[in-house]
Amino acid sequence: MRVVIDQDLCGTTGQCVLTLPGTFRQRGPDGVAEVCVATVPQALHAAVRLAASQCPVAAIRVIESDAGDDERASAYPAPCPAEAERHAAKDQRNPGGHDGTV
Repeated sequence: MRVVIDQDLCGTTGQCVLTLPGTFRQRGPDGVAEVCVATVPQALHAAVRLAASQCPVAAIRVIESDAGDDERASAYPAPCPAEAERHAAKDQRNPGGHDGTV
C-alpha cells in the first residue's frame, strides 16, 4: 500500500497527523500535510485508511496494490524539493494559504 496527498487540496487541518503521526506530518511554514513513508507497513493499513476517510477535504489517496499504480499515482506524485519550492513561491503570493474555495 502507498498513500499520497494532493498538497494543493490539503486543508491544513492536521487530522491525518493526529490520526497517524508516524506516517503523516505537516510542513512548518504552511501546515500542508506530507507523507513520511514510501510504502505503508501492513500493520498500519487500517490506520491509513482511517486517516484518509477522516480528511475533511479528501486530499489523501490510498493506493492499495502495486500493480498498475504508477499511472494512477502520477497524478499526485510524492513530495519532492521542486514541489516544495513551488509551494513556497505560491505561499509568498498568497500568505493566507487559502483562496477561499473548497
